[in-house]
Amino acid sequence: MFLEKHTELILNDDNCSFYIYGATKEWSLFYGRPCEIQPNLKGVHWNKKQQRFSAMLYIPEPNECIVQGIIFGDFTDYDEKFLVWQLEKTFYQKTLIRQREQKLAIIQLMGAMNSTLKIKTLLQTIMDFAILAIPVIDRGFLMLFNPEMERLYTVASAGVTERIFDYAPQLGEGMAGYTFQTGVSGIYNYQETLEIMSNVTKLNLDALMEAAHLGRIENNTSMAVPITFHERKLGIMIVHQYTNKRAFQQSDLRLLESFASQAAVAIRNAEAYEEIERLNAYFIKQHDIHQIFLKLSLQNVQELKIIQTTKELLQLDVQYVNLADRKTFLQLAEMNKLSAIKKDQLIDIGYVFPIGNEKETFGYLIIQQLEKLTSQQRMIIENAAMSLTLKSLQIQAAGQTIFKERFELFQQLISGRAPLVDSRYDELGLDIKKPTFVVKFKLKQFSHKNSMQFIQHVQQYFKDQHFIFTKRETVVWTLQGDTAFRQKIKQQLTQAIISWVQFYHQQVAIGIGDVHDHLLMVAQSAEESKQALRQALRHTQKEEAVTIFGYEDLGINRLFSKQSEEELGQFVHDILAPLYKLKDETLLTTLRCYTHQDRSISKTASTLHIHQNTLYHRLEKIEQLLNRDLHNPAHYLEIHLALHLSE
Repeated sequence: MFLEKHTELILNDDNCSFYIYGATKEWSLFYGRPCEIQPNLKGVHWNKKQQRFSAMLYIPEPNECIVQGIIFGDFTDYDEKFLVWQLEKTFYQKTLIRQREQKLAIIQLMGAMNSTLKIKTLLQTIMDFAILAIPVIDRGFLMLFNPEMERLYTVASAGVTERIFDYAPQLGEGMAGYTFQTGVSGIYNYQETLEIMSNVTKLNLDALMEAAHLGRIENNTSMAVPITFHERKLGIMIVHQYTNKRAFQQSDLRLLESFASQAAVAIRNAEAYEEIERLNAYFIKQHDIHQIFLKLSLQNVQELKIIQTTKELLQLDVQYVNLADRKTFLQLAEMNKLSAIKKDQLIDIGYVFPIGNEKETFGYLIIQQLEKLTSQQRMIIENAAMSLTLKSLQIQAAGQTIFKERFELFQQLISGRAPLVDSRYDELGLDIKKPTFVVKFKLKQFSHKNSMQFIQHVQQYFKDQHFIFTKRETVVWTLQGDTAFRQKIKQQLTQAIISWVQFYHQQVAIGIGDVHDHLLMVAQSAEESKQALRQALRHTQKEEAVTIFGYEDLGINRLFSKQSEEELGQFVHDILAPLYKLKDETLLTTLRCYTHQDRSISKTASTLHIHQNTLYHRLEKIEQLLNRDLHNPAHYLEIHLALHLSE
């Protein structure tokens, strides 16, 4: 019954002195937290012969407290009354002292929480002050939940070894997992502790037992409280008692819950602080990276320098596929994959980041050995993308300026207003006295980007001929050389352009003018190339084809080169309309075959697989419908021209 020994002086006057020498463990409430305890002293009994007394003190929890003491000196009736009063006074004094100590611990905790925002330091401080404020606690630990691992892990402890950090229960596992999952606080005696810990894995149980130096746990009682912030579950606090102190009470549980609330606030504040620190560091890093690429842009460095800087910052292999630069082209299949990408994504050749603006794409950054971008990596790539986009726009603007100057010079040449001496001739490698001819290109899908890519391709293939520019939706190329050089260019163009055509899936029509004696006669060649280009466009049918016409290839079409499509179409209609109106094209087919076979009856009948009499009958019908005689040279010429132009 008498579990704790005391030499506590209760009464000391001239007559006698009283000391408490034994008490039940409930008397240790004087040394614990007497929260809301109202004592009711029922009486004091003494034995004058043995000079001993015993006092029974009733309190709400745990209902009875007995203290015993020893008397020295004479014990009178007055002393009896005084002893009762003194016991009550001592109890209240101890209660007030304990309450003051608890308030002081909470005040110190608040001060400690305001002195740092480091989460581990804060939680350890909360754990320490919880044990200070509730002396009946022998040890404890505080755990937080890791949503990725779906386990609790220890961040603060007191009275246990480092092995507690190996204790990592899942949801619902043991007291910790159960408390976190249910969000319910509780006090657990020995039997309840055994039941709730029955599902703990051996690995976790061994860690917990070694951390707490537990052999047998019959005297072990526990309190567990969840740590929550605005219904958000953060973790748990668990404390144990294994010495013969008074039992845990609901008042202790409420006080531990208050410390758990402080822990929740501390965690949230620390999270907010860490987020502010992270954002601050992010913005500082962002500013530094932005300054690096801004400096590169202001220095007007080449794209290669921007890519090299990106590699150094990422510490990864980076490739830039510039759509305007044929040297960086990948295989056709890989380029087809890139062309379908509108935003950054991971494909089999690497992490791809498109470079460009809303209107067009200039190229692609390909980062090797990267599966997922971090925020810092994205920051670097986005700044690199802006620098590369700006560089591409600068190149475009410079190209437009150069093309404008070339276009103005070309306009002066074809208008006859060009000066005989001009520094621009030398800059473009032009000689006013050398034979000159013009080549014109027509792209099926013309855009500034396509024309730039095409011009760069031509310049790389034909390195010494740079007087090339865009005029409306046509690429104009002025070359100097004799007829043999022109023939060589004509032969090389198909091979030079076919790779570009196949890659971009576009038709290209090419018209080449004749060679003229000197640069000032370029106007005539320009007109001839225009006529040849028109004829090339009429013959372009396949999707991926290069159609080349020289002016000499036009033949009789030169006679019609200055007529509009409308005029030529009207002429064809006026001659052949009666045949077009027929539902059956037999007569029109017969007439075409007849002209192609030089009006040979036998060859025509054989080609059409019909009898010659049938052919005569059809030709008579055609003459009647067209109101023309096929044997009349003038009539036949009209019909032949109409058929030629319709084809």
